[in-house]
Amino acid sequence: MNKKLKFVVTICIIMLCSLYLISITGTVTAQKQGYSVENYDLLNSVTVDGAWTNPSEWTDAEERQLDGDLDAIFRVKKITELRPFPPALLHQYYLIEFFDDTTSDVGDYLRICFAAAYGAEPAGGSSPQDDCYRWDYVGHGTSFSSYKGDGTAWAARSVRDVQIEDTIGTSPLSDTPHLIIEASIQIEVLLSGQIQPSGGEPPVWWIRIAVYDESNSGAGEQAWPSGSVDVPDDWGLMEFTNEVIPEFPTWIIIPLFVTVTLTVIIWRKRLTKNGTPI
Repeated sequence: MNKKLKFVVTICIIMLCSLYLISITGTVTAQKQGYSVENYDLLNSVTVDGAWTNPSEWTDAEERQLDGDLDAIFRVKKITELRPFPPALLHQYYLIEFFDDTTSDVGDYLRICFAAAYGAEPAGGSSPQDDCYRWDYVGHGTSFSSYKGDGTAWAARSVRDVQIEDTIGTSPLSDTPHLIIEASIQIEVLLSGQIQPSGGEPPVWWIRIAVYDESNSGAGEQAWPSGSVDVPDDWGLMEFTNEVIPEFPTWIIIPLFVTVTLTVIIWRKRLTKNGTPI
């Protein structure tokens, strides 16, 4: 094998190994089977105004499709500010785009639920536990409620840790005016009663995002994951990742793998055809 071919093969092997490592990094098991989302550190700052402030505002966040017959997605990312004493200041940001909701109806709503615990799995079960939180944003801000689980049901609490804004407009994801919602959640306020590990590890986090369009009432609630708002065992896993989102998504790994393989084959055939020993 000549030096040129050795060089090409070496580069290809390195690329394949790198792609493999990327494909397995961050693999997690969701609380509800098949539902997990990575919460990456933000690269681009967020202005919570219910619109893309600029075309790159949400390009650094992982996206998930909500279950249901209508087209809706959410993205999530975070920023952590370390302090001399725990807990760290942790802010989560959410983007929800409901492409099939093009009107502002009083019955429209966004519902965000999560269960979180430091150093262990959330309590889970078939009813809201005391580590479960919920926000209902109804009628585009007409009604804004917050709840905490008490072991059997949801108990009302003051809204003091969340900002939510929405608009009907266009975005880099769709040129058709549709419902765009942005939310910011201040986490350390919610978990102030729990003891954060000395190493600053994030909590174990289960989440549920749901939207409803009154104009398409027959389609019911669109949610990630599908299931009950009252059953934390039906919620998905959100994995905290202390890094920014990869520059390319894992779905392009297979095409890249094929490209690299074909490159090796083509080089081998060319060198063999030219009489170069391999």
